[in-house]
Amino acid sequence: MEGYKHFSHPHTLSFHKSLEATQLTCTGCNFPCTNTPVYSCRACKFFLHDHCFNATRSLIHPSHPDHPLSLFPSPTYTPGSFICNSCNKTGSGFCYCCSACDFDLHIHCAYNTLKPKSSSNPPPNQIKLKSHPKHLLKYHNIISGSATGCISGSRSCDVCGTTCDPNDDFYRCDICDYDVHVGCTSLPETVSREDHEHALMLLYVNPNVAFECDVCRGAIAQKHCMYSCASGCDYGVHVKCVSAKVSEKAPMDEMTFQLEMFKLQNQMRVHQMAIDTKLLGTSGYYHNRYYRY
Repeated sequence: MEGYKHFSHPHTLSFHKSLEATQLTCTGCNFPCTNTPVYSCRACKFFLHDHCFNATRSLIHPSHPDHPLSLFPSPTYTPGSFICNSCNKTGSGFCYCCSACDFDLHIHCAYNTLKPKSSSNPPPNQIKLKSHPKHLLKYHNIISGSATGCISGSRSCDVCGTTCDPNDDFYRCDICDYDVHVGCTSLPETVSREDHEHALMLLYVNPNVAFECDVCRGAIAQKHCMYSCASGCDYGVHVKCVSAKVSEKAPMDEMTFQLEMFKLQNQMRVHQMAIDTKLLGTSGYYHNRYYRY
């Protein structure tokens, strides 16, 4: 199995489409990662969601636009924890930090950029989404105790596909078991990336049975929303990958791995034949010696 390196861990990590265990916790965000794509070092009990593994090392965040935030594998403070400036909760995993301002964000709070911050403008109690037009979605507030869906941490947002924060608010359709981050209910219709010349358009209904994200190289599930090139290029990304850096290596499934090994073996065989042909053509002595058996 191919190994992958991550700056937060000294050992090589292996990629798994899914790991089944009683309880696996992501070292980056401290949320469950059982039955989700994960990078792991089993010897150290180190696990990372694919989106935590591919998180950009530096970003400009709208909540702190004056300075770039750097991703740290652990809190930089002596107690070994930090207070997130977005949700005001304690964190001990990956942290986006501005050392000049003592500004810190959970990795999941950093990417949930559109989450309403002001209690004076609470989200509506019910909404209707283009991605789920059949039924209204009801707002669940963790503070008021009305949340019953994502609070276990075992559910995922049906728009972006990432794990629901057990301490976050969300929208839910109980009829269809459909959950959505508050921030994912107001995604921009179009976005842009520096590595692609055209604007990307939000697709509420993913028409692709199978599509590979051009940023993280992972599969985009058909049930999730995605951003696709508005000009018709075969280019698309996960909602969660809009602001992430492009992965240098794509995780290979078993079939792709076998195909790559076959190509490599074939190249080695052709190369060896070329060497043998050259040697045989330049030395009759070598010819007789080489084939004496």
